[in-house]
Formats: sequence, C-alpha cells, structure tokens
Amino acid sequence: MPVSGAYTDEAKRLRGEIKKKFKTQVALCQAIGAKDASYITAYVTGKNRIGNILREKLEAVGIDVNYILYGKKGAPELPAPPPDQALTVMLTQCTEKIQQLQNKAIDMNKELLELNKLLETIKKRVSQ
Repeated sequence: MPVSGAYTDEAKRLRGEIKKKFKTQVALCQAIGAKDASYITAYVTGKNRIGNILREKLEAVGIDVNYILYGKKGAPELPAPPPDQALTVMLTQCTEKIQQLQNKAIDMNKELLELNKLLETIKKRVSQ
C-alpha cells in the first residue's frame, strides 16, 4: 500500500510502530479488536489522522501515539505549572480524574469487545 495522503509522516511512523510491536497490521487489528486490517488502512496510507477512539485502542496495546502524531517519543511536554498553588492542586486532581476515566473507558471497551465475541459465538451456535 503506497503512502500518499495528507498525513504521510504519521502513516510512516504508524507503519514502523506496527512492524516493531506486532509485525503485521492484521496482528495489530486483532489486538485492538478490529474485524480485519481494513480498519486501519486509511491511517497507514496517510489518508486519515488518528482520532480519539483509535488513539485509545492503540495506547491500550502499547503504541506511542504521541510519537506517531508528533514525531517525539514519550509523553508530550506540558507547560510550566501556574504559580498559584491551589490552582496547581486542582489541575493535578483534574488530570488524575481524567486519567482514571480514560482507563475506565478503555476497560469498558475491552469488556464490550469480549461481550461481542461471546454474542457472535452464541449466534453461530444457534444458527447451526
């Protein structure tokens, strides 16, 4: 598949990360619960940019999405905290709560994927 879209640099980095961690796009798609590799075709060709849903799925399986999007390894650099100590505490609490909610959303997504697989199994057995 040629890389030719508006997001070619991101597509190249995504391909590299997939190859390094999963060897194939099919293996990555299985890990994130996608039905087949066509799920990520638009991203590995550079036509689409990774959005929040795919980002969460990729991060859940150990892909550094910040590197893919911005070309920098590790967490993004945050601005210096404000001088107001009370505001700093509130910002820290908000950040922690957001991270907790993101983790819960990822866990719920995993559970939904498992439930969908179970339903597919039930449907197959009923239709036999």
